[in-house]
Amino acid sequence: MSTEYDTDDGHDKHDHGEGNHHDDDRDRGYHEHTECEDCDPDLIDDLKCQAEGIAAQAAYNAATQPELLKASEDYATARGAYRTARAAATPQVQELRHQAKQLVERIRCQINQDQVVDCLDRAYRHICHRLEKCGDGGGCCSADDCAFDKTCPDSYDELVRQIAEYQARVDREKACFATLIGEPAALTVRVAAVKAEIDAINADLAGDQATVDLKKLYVAALVAQRHLDMVWNGFSHTRDYVDCLCRALTCWTKASDAVSVLTGCKAVKDCQKAARQKCCDDLATKTVEEILLEYERLCGSERCEDEDTPAPSDDDDEDHEEDDPPCHCDHGHEHRRSHHRHKHRHDS
Repeated sequence: MSTEYDTDDGHDKHDHGEGNHHDDDRDRGYHEHTECEDCDPDLIDDLKCQAEGIAAQAAYNAATQPELLKASEDYATARGAYRTARAAATPQVQELRHQAKQLVERIRCQINQDQVVDCLDRAYRHICHRLEKCGDGGGCCSADDCAFDKTCPDSYDELVRQIAEYQARVDREKACFATLIGEPAALTVRVAAVKAEIDAINADLAGDQATVDLKKLYVAALVAQRHLDMVWNGFSHTRDYVDCLCRALTCWTKASDAVSVLTGCKAVKDCQKAARQKCCDDLATKTVEEILLEYERLCGSERCEDEDTPAPSDDDDEDHEEDDPPCHCDHGHEHRRSHHRHKHRHDS
């Protein structure tokens, strides 16, 4: 995983490649650069913030990797378990479908009123349609796009929003995967439940005919047929279940990786923000000291020399040496000395 981050304060780093070079006179917003090319105190903050980003990313990985490793093991186990459960359930489901079909036809004949049967069928279809709107159809619970942008956005608010969005996706895929892992056992339970429904209908039909509610038993037989149609939970074939299981694990892993990278980026930005705030606080609370230090930087006698400045020659006379003021910041004093030199040369 990447350990360098794009930030919005001039310290741009990219996942692959060198950090951008900056001009010596750039303003990072909280430190002023000296005229010495080898002096850049911001580099310390850069290294510190990069280290905090790496640490935050490592902490997130340490918290999430055990779950993903366990999920990888569960994935291998669940594939085999589902295949076994489905193979065992298939002949039983086929027999139950045959029984349910016979029950529907038998009870319809016993009602012996086409208008009543037609109305019951219409009511059944209406309720099934409403159940479909409720999402009672099964199928793969991992269906969204599995691409995640790991580029650190310039906007801090966008970064926070993106982390929250991806983390929510992590939670959804994790929950989906957990549901799918339980599918082999759930399949066995569903088959047993439908068998119990059909057995109950047969038992009622075998009871006192004077007390039998044929309309209720007819509807119960229709519902049992529907439950048999849904017994595979939307997975028409074993491969459909395995593909969904794999997709959920893959999307979970990719989303976690994206959150990991962006979490490191956020830690860098938080660190840089804290460094800026500390510098501003120091300027506000230690204003006198900062002004004196800035004076020394601007007007001190031991300033860094420009490499292009030629060295003084032996022919320079003493007047020239006296003419170079040690401080170029006091422009009024420099003007007075220049006026004195001009007057002295005029008098002579």
